[in-house]
Amino acid sequence: MGLNFDINFMFTAMQQAIKYSWVTMLLAVVPFVSGITLGTVIALIRIYNVRILGRLLQLYIVITKGTPVMLQILIIYFAVIQGFDLFAQGVNLSIRSKDINLIYIAFAALAFFGTANISESIRGALAAVDCGQYEAAYSVGLTRQQALRRIILPQALPVALPMLCSNLIGLVKASSLVFMISVTDLMNAALIPANTNYKYLEAYIAAAIVYWIINIVIEKISFLLERRLDARKREVLV
Repeated sequence: MGLNFDINFMFTAMQQAIKYSWVTMLLAVVPFVSGITLGTVIALIRIYNVRILGRLLQLYIVITKGTPVMLQILIIYFAVIQGFDLFAQGVNLSIRSKDINLIYIAFAALAFFGTANISESIRGALAAVDCGQYEAAYSVGLTRQQALRRIILPQALPVALPMLCSNLIGLVKASSLVFMISVTDLMNAALIPANTNYKYLEAYIAAAIVYWIINIVIEKISFLLERRLDARKREVLV
């Protein structure tokens, strides 16, 4: 029996996926922004070898990078659900875990995953800045915080940008797993119409096309930002 591919249904599923693409972008951008903030702090702690905290954060990164994203989402989901119910019972709150919007748990899980990878990207970019830049900053009387803000971070940003773009794309793709905790995103939306006629191949291809378009746009924006930063750097050197 030949393959009976329904291209019209594929476009129907694609329309559903597009309607929920904003949820996918939200699930990627919110953890990405929080990941840049926390990841920068983690990278600095590890670069400056803060003893106990640095080792704990290194363990967090090793665990996060060594376990599937799917497991991280499920563990955080059940930990939050069970922990919140215990806490609510202990302090006599009327609300329970069923009252929590599950998208917030998805934010937390994806931020847990994304922060580890983003911190490694930022740490690599900071390490790429020549040590002489630090010494030059200190020699003119700048404090460590001033040196980081005025000299080191501006030089590390162009180096980190391609890696941060990959991190954001990774979060977009990882967000497809939130259907496991009943969050309706791009992927889940594309599959909903397929539940009535079992045309899952068309639905998966439709979702794949929308993901591909989103990631192409992210790469294009990253490329334009890289060109602007390079042009600004050449102006400074001239």
